[in-house]
This record gives sequence, structure tokens and C-alpha cells, in this order.
Amino acid sequence: MPYEIRPGASATAPRVFYFTLGCRLNQHDTAAMRAALGGAGWAEAREGEAADVVVVNTCTVTARADQEARQAIRRLAREHPGARVVVTGCYAQRAPREVAAIPGVSDVMGIAERETIAERLGAAGAVVPRDPIMQRNDLAVIAVALARAKRPPAPAGDSLPIPLAFGRTRALLKVQDGCDAFCSYCVVPYVRGRSRSLPLAEATARARRLLDAGFHEIVLTGADLGAYGRDLGRRGLLAALVESILSLGPSHRVRISSIEPNKVDPSLAALAGSEPRLCRHFHLPLQSGSPAVLRAMRRPYRPEDYARLVERLAGGGPAAIGADVIVGHPGEGEAEFEETCRFVSLLPITHLHVFRYSPRPGTRASVQSDAASLAEARERSERLRALGDAKRDAFYRSLIGSVRPAIAERGQLSEPACIAMTDIYAPVRLERRPAAGGILPVRIEALRNGALAGAAIG
Repeated sequence: MPYEIRPGASATAPRVFYFTLGCRLNQHDTAAMRAALGGAGWAEAREGEAADVVVVNTCTVTARADQEARQAIRRLAREHPGARVVVTGCYAQRAPREVAAIPGVSDVMGIAERETIAERLGAAGAVVPRDPIMQRNDLAVIAVALARAKRPPAPAGDSLPIPLAFGRTRALLKVQDGCDAFCSYCVVPYVRGRSRSLPLAEATARARRLLDAGFHEIVLTGADLGAYGRDLGRRGLLAALVESILSLGPSHRVRISSIEPNKVDPSLAALAGSEPRLCRHFHLPLQSGSPAVLRAMRRPYRPEDYARLVERLAGGGPAAIGADVIVGHPGEGEAEFEETCRFVSLLPITHLHVFRYSPRPGTRASVQSDAASLAEARERSERLRALGDAKRDAFYRSLIGSVRPAIAERGQLSEPACIAMTDIYAPVRLERRPAAGGILPVRIEALRNGALAGAAIG
């Protein structure tokens, strides 16, 4: 089975332009589609180049995400006149009829459908059909789109090739998909299905292929990464996977993407404190610092549980602690919001992602009428973002003078400067690109205009 993009695609091959909205999981899924089509001989259109097919991978986590998807689809249809516009991802899965009605859309592809995108689009040497599968007013084909998009997603060990992104040093590896939590505000379980894990041996094999291709960091990702292995009847499997990937050689590291705080099991927490090649970067969705709001959200932990975990993970030295917070959820008044502000201010959180509550169709919270007004939610989000900016800057200042292991992004090799990503998710600008690759010590020297600057040692 092919697992990398063919770099020598014919100049006359049909060209595909990819556009991705949303989370790292979507980035991975787009890379997988790119690898599948590249392996079948399709060429990739870069920014500003004409394309025969435009693939838009969408998000639907908020109403704003839906709006951004609609705007992007219309813009891309204008920029690529005559191209077949294929829309996939969570928005296409949740609302295929709505997506099909957007001017310019040719095809709606649910999450399961994109597993066979190469077969759907045909061989690279074939003529790309211009006749749209989706005609805006054709109810028969809209019904077909609905049936396609609502098929259950494929398991995490899907048939798509391993995505390899040329020109980068850090690779995403999806080992889990779906979610069983059904938080009151969240649409993810409805669009991505139940939790499904990639078996340990297959996940390790995929990581080996990525390392063989020249990557130095594997970023493990999933819709609910902390649930990895539970559907296989094994708890603690995420820590075992980290150890398995690290055993593949001495010159790479592993980073864990967003993980629910109640699913950081003791074995993983212990590994985070003892294994230097497991990045000291933990993104732990908080959502609220108010006990009452957490209960309304159906989040299975208390603020004090979250605080204990953060203090444990950050107790062994500098660590990046990211947190998501939702403001304006039903049940959050000014007093509950102030609880969140006080809670966040007291914790060593270094990166704060703030979202305004957005009712998602079919979720429990969407039928409640006591959500904050738009004006209130905006004001609260601005206050929290300002707090988050201050905490990030303070974290960056605390790093000046220290030396951290980092990996230089390849980027444009013709440019002398580059960005190096440290283990603690603090990007450092290097004026001179290191001659050697892999993990290198970087001295952090200054904070300029909100960005760190430094130099590689050796």
C-alpha cells in the first residue's frame, strides 16, 4: 500500500488544491487525502495556481466555523472557475443538504466517503468530470449526498495511506477517532462517531514509516486521544504507544495533542515526568473553572481535579500547559465567569484558547435558553483572551536565558532564518539555520514583539 506523495507527478495530470479548516485532526485527514491522491498520480496545485479539483475539509465545532466554511467554499469556487469543488469534513457530515446548496459545490463527501477519495475522483490520467454530482435544486442527488455523508465513519485504522508532508520535520499521526463523551455542547460524537483506536502494532508501524521518511517529531492526535485503546479493551495504551514509538530510535521525540484531563492516566502522567523525549507540552481542555458550569456541560471532573493534574504535570520544570475555555454556555452568569477567570489566573496555564459558546443542532445545550447574550459572550472572551496573552508572554519571558531541545522547521531552505519548535511549544526564531537536523539545543535569548529569538548551540 503506498503511503507517501509521489514527488514526480506529471505536469499534465489533473491538479488538486486542498483547503483545510479546523483542528489538527482535520490537518491530518487532509494530509491523508493528499497522500492518497498523490500516490494515484494526481498533481497538487499550489496557492495561486489553477486547479481541476478543489477539496475543502471543513469544521463544524461552532456556528462561526460553519460560516467560515461557507465563505471559503464560495471564494475558492470563484478563484478556480470550472473546477470541481468537493466538500468534506465535519460540516459536510453534519449538514450535507446545507453544504450542497452552497453555490459552486459539486460534491459533498462525508467522513467515511473520503476514505475512497482516489477511487471517487478516478485515475489521474482520466478526464475530471465537470458535471457536478450536486445540482443545487436536484432533490434526488441531494438525497444521495445525505446517504453518503451519514454513513458511519471508518475505523481509526482506515485504508487511507500514511500522510507524509514534504518540507516539514514534524508529522501528525492519527491513532484514534470518534468520541463517546457527549458533552452537552459538543457535536463531535455526532459527526465522527464512536471512539475507535488504531491497534498498537499498526500505529507503531505507521510511526516507523514517518521516521524513515525523515521526520523527527511524531504528534499523536485523535478526536478524543485519551480514549485511545479503550475500545480495544486496554487502558493505559497511550503511554505504551509513546514508549513503543520512542523505542524506534534515539533521535526523535513524541508530542501529545489535546487530551481530556480526566483521561490522563497515571502511567502517562508518570511517563511525562520521566521521559525527556516526550514533549513537556500538554493541551488539557478546561472549558470552565466553575463547578456548576462544568456539571451543565457534562464534563466529568471538578476544577480541583484539573488543578491537581496541571500542578503535577508542571511540577518537574518548565512545561507548556494549554487550555480551552468556552464562555457564555447556558448556566454561566457573571459570577460563574468570574470563577473561571480566578481559576485560570492561579494556574500555570501558558496557552489559552477561548471560544464563545455556539449552540450546535442536536446537542443537549442547544435546547436551553439561558446562554449569555452575544454581547456578553464577546466581552467575556475578550477579557479571557487578554488574560491568556499575559500568561503566554510571562511564560515566554521566564524562558529567556534557558536552553531547550528544539527542532528546526525546514520551510524555505533558501532562507537563512527559520523557526525552531521547542519541546515546550515555544517557537524560537533562529537567524541562522542549523547545519544539522534533528533535535538540537537552542538558547533562548530575547522576546521581541511577542516572539522568542535565539540561536542553536553547536
